[in-house]
Amino acid sequence: MILFTLPAFGELVADQLPKTPSRTAPPGLIARILLGALSGAAVYFAGSNQGIWPGAVVGAIGGIVGCFGGYRVRTGLVKTLAVPDYVIAVLEDILAIGGSLWVVSRF
Repeated sequence: MILFTLPAFGELVADQLPKTPSRTAPPGLIARILLGALSGAAVYFAGSNQGIWPGAVVGAIGGIVGCFGGYRVRTGLVKTLAVPDYVIAVLEDILAIGGSLWVVSRF
């Protein structure tokens, strides 16, 4: 549990800082792919007890889609709504946490 919680809190804080690099830069992208794969593997194994690889692959793909899709949505909302980036960043974090809790509680 702590393996996921500490990096998640670190990302919540770092995401709000003005000097944080783009999520599509290699360090952030690689981290999202690896954590997506690890999360997907854990959820798949817990739900099916049939190995980890299908969940890891789907989780890694989700990390890539979330990275680039989230970037496009976030920058588009900042421009469209003419609000500071941190406003959208906080809303994005709330949505991600709430959505994750919903998915894990349902499946």
